[in-house]
Amino acid sequence: MDEYVVRAEPLTSEGFAPFGQVIGQDEITLELRGDESFQLDIISYDHEPLRFGVLNRHHRATQALVALDGKPTVVLVGPPDVDFSSPDHLDELRAFICDGSGGINLALGTWHAGPYPLTDHVDLVNVQGRQVLENDVEEAHLDEDLGVEVTIAL
Repeated sequence: MDEYVVRAEPLTSEGFAPFGQVIGQDEITLELRGDESFQLDIISYDHEPLRFGVLNRHHRATQALVALDGKPTVVLVGPPDVDFSSPDHLDELRAFICDGSGGINLALGTWHAGPYPLTDHVDLVNVQGRQVLENDVEEAHLDEDLGVEVTIAL
């Protein structure tokens, strides 16, 4: 399997704008399409190597994620206008380091993996459509379809 490396950059409003908003810096717009309602819960991740073969996205609801306890995280994102059917789409991937002082709100259709902890563990406040996992998850299998595993360089 080939490796594709994305260098992480600091999370800024300007840099993240094509993918959503930065909570704590931008005006946030939560969007929900259809009959759904939002749910708020906590999701948890333990630290693992920053290697990704699958990205996902949601078309009917934005997703807001904020790390608790000010823990730093990193998120891998791609714009809504690519489908990762071609290796040149990998050039559109970006990675952002969230320093723990805010969070992100992923725009509709934004491809993502994470945010994942840069320390041992992170708990994230997660606000998204209630039915997202059952009805609104599209996946791009970079590993199976393109023979690529994406790694993030910090």
